[in-house]
Amino acid sequence: MRKPHVSSKAQIMSELQNVNGSQFMSGAQIMRKSQVMTLVKALVILGVLILAFSWQHALEASTGTKIAALTLADAINLAARQDPEVVAAKQALELTSSRLRESRGNTKPKISLQGSGHGTLTALPTGASTSSGGSSVTVTVSQSLPGVMPEPFSVGLSPVELSEISLQEVELDLAKTEQKVVLDTIAAYLNVLRLQQLKDLSNGAHEKAARLLDEVESKLALGVATRLDLLKAQNQLDQATFSLMRTEDDLCSAMRSLAITLGLPPETQFQLTDAFDVSEVFQMKHDEYELEELMAIALENRIEMKQANLSYLKVEASLETTKRSMKPSVSLFANYSHQDTTSFSASASLDLASGDAAWKASLDNQTSTEPAPDKGFARKSTSTVGINVSFALWDGGMANEKLKQAEMSLKIQEAAKERQKQAITEDVYTASTALKQARVRLQLAENAVLEAEESFRITEARFARGAGVATEVIDAAQSLASSESGVVETLFDYYLAQARLGKAIGLLGTEGWKK
Repeated sequence: MRKPHVSSKAQIMSELQNVNGSQFMSGAQIMRKSQVMTLVKALVILGVLILAFSWQHALEASTGTKIAALTLADAINLAARQDPEVVAAKQALELTSSRLRESRGNTKPKISLQGSGHGTLTALPTGASTSSGGSSVTVTVSQSLPGVMPEPFSVGLSPVELSEISLQEVELDLAKTEQKVVLDTIAAYLNVLRLQQLKDLSNGAHEKAARLLDEVESKLALGVATRLDLLKAQNQLDQATFSLMRTEDDLCSAMRSLAITLGLPPETQFQLTDAFDVSEVFQMKHDEYELEELMAIALENRIEMKQANLSYLKVEASLETTKRSMKPSVSLFANYSHQDTTSFSASASLDLASGDAAWKASLDNQTSTEPAPDKGFARKSTSTVGINVSFALWDGGMANEKLKQAEMSLKIQEAAKERQKQAITEDVYTASTALKQARVRLQLAENAVLEAEESFRITEARFARGAGVATEVIDAAQSLASSESGVVETLFDYYLAQARLGKAIGLLGTEGWKK
């Protein structure tokens, strides 16, 4: 359905102000008739404008399609907010953050309040009865510090430290997902720009083919061209028409892919505001770096390398814990209690084998109607200090096997780190080489365009003077169109190669990849 034609404001004002000179005849009746006709025209045009405006909104409401101005930066931000993988990674990050807060809360002091009461009614043989009862309120303050003792009592990683490492790993997963989304968005955005440029070139090639066909038909009528020239010119126009149609279809498909990448309905249309030369967005200078410098940047910033380091840290801490568990377990403890109507007790412990520490204090207030005890059973204070030592004499070799497993796990993790380092180095080498080759191909493609433009200009001029044949012009036009398309393709490849190098060195999606 075609959108109804709407006159511009200047056309409307012109139609309202300009009236056929024949209407300006003498007589008030003719003047009033002219004014009425002018008013009718204004009302008709106003109605058309209202209908067109309503039609546009109805179309958008029914199809969900809107034309939006979109920069590359806006596209990246939009994809980072709406991409399902990014959303899932952010949810995982929030879950891990909650677990870290839980782990930290487990090491903080805890206060509890407990109360109880009881009553007893006793029947005597005389028929009388006695009653007794009591109540108590206990306030307890305690704190557990698992594996948080400083050197030399620390052993491996505490639960809080393990939770912090898990949070870092999830943060790295989120950053990796965001980098993937950024690269996908850049590729989809540039693909639309590339096809828009190719469409413009196809339009130009179609116009040249149509113009050549007109010239051949004119020369054929004058007898200076052959029927074969006409067939070749017509075939050239048909090919240009098909190429234009195919490019338009590819552009529609690229628009749909971009919309899906941004998490929008496929029918959404965009008006990309960046010119095809998006050098202001791609400000990377990494193609000017030496390969060794790029590899050093990658090993420092690649997410995979950071994840490998965290995994190695956990395995190393596990080995340390296993070694400490094979040594004698030594625990220190101390207790103090004071018993009275209000009693107080306190205790503390330290496990040198695990690095765990804990303390507890409680205050108990008791009231009772029972008879007071004899003085010989008066309440008193007690203090206790002691040490516990334990050592496994024989466990069936389980401890030694656990130690071997931990050592082997550490060696496996070391090998994994080295393989990851090699893979990152290879990625950087491949991406750097691809970028250098893309830059050279772009320069060669630009030179080819200059040559093709000059060849087409000469052959077209010779054909216009009757010194050439249509075949030469057709071949020159095809060569020029191919060269111009080659520049667009290589320019797109060059920009995409820059983004891929940014990802290879671990800086894509950060400010560092533009420096």
